Amino acid sequence: MILFAKLLGGLFLGWGIGANNSADIFGTAVATNSIRYKTAIILIAIFVALGAIVEGPKLYHSYRFSTTITLTLAFVATMSAAVTIGLLTYLSLPASASQAAVGGVMGIAIWANGMGGADWGKLGVWTCWWVLSPLAAASIAFLLMKGVGPLIRRYVKNIVFLNLVYKIGFIIIGCYAAYTLGGNNVVVTTGPFYQAGLFGDPSRHWPAVIAAAIGAASISVGALTYAKKVMRTVGHGITALDPFSALVAVLSHAIAIHLSTQFHIPVSSAQATVGAVAGVGFSKGMRTVNSKMLWTIFGGWVLTPLASAFLAVGLAALSAALS
Repeated sequence: MILFAKLLGGLFLGWGIGANNSADIFGTAVATNSIRYKTAIILIAIFVALGAIVEGPKLYHSYRFSTTITLTLAFVATMSAAVTIGLLTYLSLPASASQAAVGGVMGIAIWANGMGGADWGKLGVWTCWWVLSPLAAASIAFLLMKGVGPLIRRYVKNIVFLNLVYKIGFIIIGCYAAYTLGGNNVVVTTGPFYQAGLFGDPSRHWPAVIAAAIGAASISVGALTYAKKVMRTVGHGITALDPFSALVAVLSHAIAIHLSTQFHIPVSSAQATVGAVAGVGFSKGMRTVNSKMLWTIFGGWVLTPLASAFLAVGLAALSAALS
């Protein structure tokens, strides 16, 4: 119970990732009726856990912006991010878990060491990746729509066969996307606790595996309990999707996220998938894209790390005052 209490912020954040970012994986498939919602969330829960345990540990060693991380500050950082993600999930907006989490970690770094004590250089590099990942997903989606789409329309005439291919494709690519989500985003759930030494010596490998497994469980629970609302926003709110374009969006998102994982940088699954869906829309013409919805989502991305950072500073100050 004591361990659970210490990890509450990270577990809540993991739940928020599962509830919010599940839409990035199967939201388009569910929206096009290619896969049932219940099937989608079960596959997400399984492959998120697999990706987190296999790929996740490689990100834990670099996930710090301050030399001062205590269990209390780890709790403050993750709880601040979790509250931010929870609010955006309630509003049915795709939220950036990585940005909220890094905002929380930067907030405790500033609280503990001042503005000069935080690693602003690393934040700058990661911010560049946050910008590039949705652009990469959009570019991949645009190229696939323009290159592969005409070939399918030209050579595949059997509608029954084509629908079968789409359904199989959604399952395979959706599982891959869930795997990449777990591998890339699990570090934000338990990374601060790992750096604080809760799971053992951070210089060893097994503590990172334990931290990733616990984070994976929380993400899976979030997917299984509260993922439906945001799926509707991603699947319907940006641009109209047919099965092929939905498949392209999921694949483009997964490639962008997996590439970032190889560079040990947690990026936004929400940004990648919205970039992919927007790329699909741009391939059909600017008029097919709901620009108002895009600007609303972009506004949430800007506010997410700032809100999380300010909340972390406030909670750290409150914790210090109470102690």
